[in-house]
Amino acid sequence: MPHEHPLLARQPIFNRNMEVVAYELLYRTDQQNRAEVLDGDIASTQVLLNTFTELSIEKVVGKHRAFINFTGALMDAHLPFDVSQLVVEVLETEELDASLLHRLKTLRDKRFTIALDDFELSSENESLLPYADIVKLDVLCLTQNDLDRHVKKLKALGIQVLAEKIETFAMLEYCKAIGCDMFQGYFLEKPQIITGQRLSESKQAVLQLLAKLNDKNAKFEDIEDIISRDPVLSFKLLKLVNSAAFGLPRTIESLRQALTLLGLKIIKNWIGLLAMAKLGNKPAELSVKALSRAKMCELIAATRQPLSQCDSYFTAGLLSMLDAFMDAPLEKVLRDIQLSPSLRSALLEHKGEEGKLLQTVIAYEHGEWEAIDWDYLSTYGLNPSSLSALYLQTLSWVDETQQTLRAEVKSGLA
Repeated sequence: MPHEHPLLARQPIFNRNMEVVAYELLYRTDQQNRAEVLDGDIASTQVLLNTFTELSIEKVVGKHRAFINFTGALMDAHLPFDVSQLVVEVLETEELDASLLHRLKTLRDKRFTIALDDFELSSENESLLPYADIVKLDVLCLTQNDLDRHVKKLKALGIQVLAEKIETFAMLEYCKAIGCDMFQGYFLEKPQIITGQRLSESKQAVLQLLAKLNDKNAKFEDIEDIISRDPVLSFKLLKLVNSAAFGLPRTIESLRQALTLLGLKIIKNWIGLLAMAKLGNKPAELSVKALSRAKMCELIAATRQPLSQCDSYFTAGLLSMLDAFMDAPLEKVLRDIQLSPSLRSALLEHKGEEGKLLQTVIAYEHGEWEAIDWDYLSTYGLNPSSLSALYLQTLSWVDETQQTLRAEVKSGLA
């Protein structure tokens, strides 16, 4: 590779309509990839230089804003970056003194957006608030009464409130109710389980489709018939396979042609994704995450075998988000789908090659670098820098694919 990439992942930040408005960039230098404490200046500088120069910011966050941790020393640097897209995130570990306040005033005068991370109101840190545009509140560290008190105080000052580390839809709804503006956490990945809840008709229909697609006895003609019954899915599939994401040498004009050229296994995966994306009550970012997870699993596997033989890895990544789409435990959802024993154990227990790679990709996307088995990945010829390069390749590919899907929405055909 021409240059070294730091370990870099992104976590979405949502507005009240569950639209992505920013990504926080999680990073670590690849020289130290386990639990060692890093030099914050080096890490932040590397991610800034890579993200805003060598990589192009659009490849990492698209048109959205990027939240990046800034140390005190980095605040003093002359940064040639677009102030409209960069959010300076001030960590709670920064020493609160006159020097920090001066740095924040300087950044504010340059029109940078400033966010305070893991903020808790006190007589000492209240002096930071005049410089803050956004304050991040850790919902796991504050009681509901404390959250309510913080939100009222901050909103009265005209500061936007970002609730972070939200892991359940119940907490998301509570934070919405008390007036938080933005939201971040793993709630998107987890099902909103309600006792006694039955799957809606739309979810049951998607599950039935997935069951038919994964039926080991299904023939070529059966799959073609299943897809052709849904004109919208058929249209989406043809538009997708003709997009830049596939890069096919010629235009595909029929379902049969698509099935013949790409193969049953690949088409099954794409129809499954398109069907899940039709569930209207789910944020679009859930499809982005499912697609990212699937593609990165596939790309890692493809370092050891031909890409055409990596469909089971793509499937594992894709179906690992099925519980969040269906709002039901994954084990329960998978009872109705005839998966191979190896794929089932990969999804439920992270066993086998598919399961190990799935576990690796989940740890990567969460920025849990110390949870990654680097010795195992070395058997794929991967190190931290090359794994990060695959992640960036994944993001670029997913963005191309999503642009195709979004184009359908604009044309009124989705």
